[in-house]
Amino acid sequence: MSLNLRQRSVVSSFICTSPSSPNGLTFALFKRSNDVNSYQGKWAVCSGSIDADDPSPEAAAKREIQEETTLSDVDITLLRKGKPFSLTDERLNTRWTIHPFAWQLKDGAKEIKFDWEHTEYKFIKPEDIHEYDHVPQLEVGMERVLVRPETEEALAVLRNDHESGAQALAVKALEMLLKAVRGRELSQLATSEEFWAELRWRTWHLAKNGRPSMGAAIEAELFKTLDFVSTRVSSSVYEGIGGIPLSDLKGITETAISERISATQHSLESLAQYCLDCMRPKSFESVTNIVTLSSSGSITRTLARFVESTTKNRGYVKITVLESRPGFEGVAFVNTLLDSLREDKDIHSHLKIEIVSDASIATVIGDAQYLIFGGDKVLPNGNVSNKIGTLTAAMLSKELNPACKVLALFTTNKITGSGFDSEHLKVEYNDPKELTSAWPESYRQQLNENQENGYQVEVKNAYFEWVPAKYIDQYISDIGALEKADIERLASEGEELEKRIFGDL
Repeated sequence: MSLNLRQRSVVSSFICTSPSSPNGLTFALFKRSNDVNSYQGKWAVCSGSIDADDPSPEAAAKREIQEETTLSDVDITLLRKGKPFSLTDERLNTRWTIHPFAWQLKDGAKEIKFDWEHTEYKFIKPEDIHEYDHVPQLEVGMERVLVRPETEEALAVLRNDHESGAQALAVKALEMLLKAVRGRELSQLATSEEFWAELRWRTWHLAKNGRPSMGAAIEAELFKTLDFVSTRVSSSVYEGIGGIPLSDLKGITETAISERISATQHSLESLAQYCLDCMRPKSFESVTNIVTLSSSGSITRTLARFVESTTKNRGYVKITVLESRPGFEGVAFVNTLLDSLREDKDIHSHLKIEIVSDASIATVIGDAQYLIFGGDKVLPNGNVSNKIGTLTAAMLSKELNPACKVLALFTTNKITGSGFDSEHLKVEYNDPKELTSAWPESYRQQLNENQENGYQVEVKNAYFEWVPAKYIDQYISDIGALEKADIERLASEGEELEKRIFGDL
């Protein structure tokens, strides 16, 4: 084997019909022309090199699709990404690192128009791939982006849940994994090695493709679960996966998942206690004025503890909550918070809650002592992702009320590793109907008419945004207050854990 192999990083995109379509999932297969540099006449999917100026593999994949098929974001949406893999082609003296993606055609997508790189294309079913003379290991990339029906169903549950916070979604992902361990598909596997491999693949897809914008907690909880299983098996008399009976491995896995679910509840209680210590009033005679937004299990638990502790000491608390459009999670948060408080007349007389529009933030931040928000994802540099509107609130607090302390609350499972790409920073957009449904019917009809007449008007429904570290005064977690150096260390540990679990897949 040559020691001077060319190193090439490429993307491989499977352009798919919906898994729920009448014919099920099919994907576009293209026949490479004689004008390309490699694999002339072979069948392939839309692929190409990752250029130096591509911000991420996902961005490179979209660029290649646009160039080769004319399809754009208007026509396709990311269905899922697969774990990258490498292969060596000694004939071409090249070591390829392949980043596979599956893209789903949207309703009304325009027809594919291929360029000079291909001579024809057709949609095929995954099981028919062996009938085509295709580029090397195309089936490997395909297997990394396709999932079994049970996993497809679980991914849809996570993807379509726009109400739960990140911690609740992590618990839901654990419950989905437990359901899979007890389900029909995994029960058909005959050996512990097969079970362990398939379990890790399902875990990887739940972590990476369920709800990426809120995926840090999901990843952490799932990966820690598998690490527990791996450590338990390796340190036992079984001497590794190959030596453990399948029934024992399933039992250990079920126990690990159940214990992890319980641990998430304990972490919220620890976070609440650390935040309570940080916010404890110096005097109970004045009012503690808090502003918050959206709906978070961490914030609910923390403020419930704070209200009960402060009012018990005859202190007063005022909480101003932004309604958090379009889902009005702020209203849901208030109801959940009040339901969690004990029945106490002191609380009734010493607690005041105001719900205001998101646009009112400048009018309420001026006399606040604290702006508190939960973190859905935390980067090693200290930037925190949360519901849209959080950045505006943090910036205004610094401009209008520098004495207001901006607190970011999160369990450490929200910290993501340093191996993230720029796609972590993109804004998640969801169905614009969530916005327009609150408009008068006449407004919607008139806008539709204007759009049909050729006016370019787009309704955009952004869900999350990033708050830079410079706007955050303190990070509070389930292990206490954190400095940015602590966040960076924990992120690195999480990245190493992922490599340890999935490195051989």
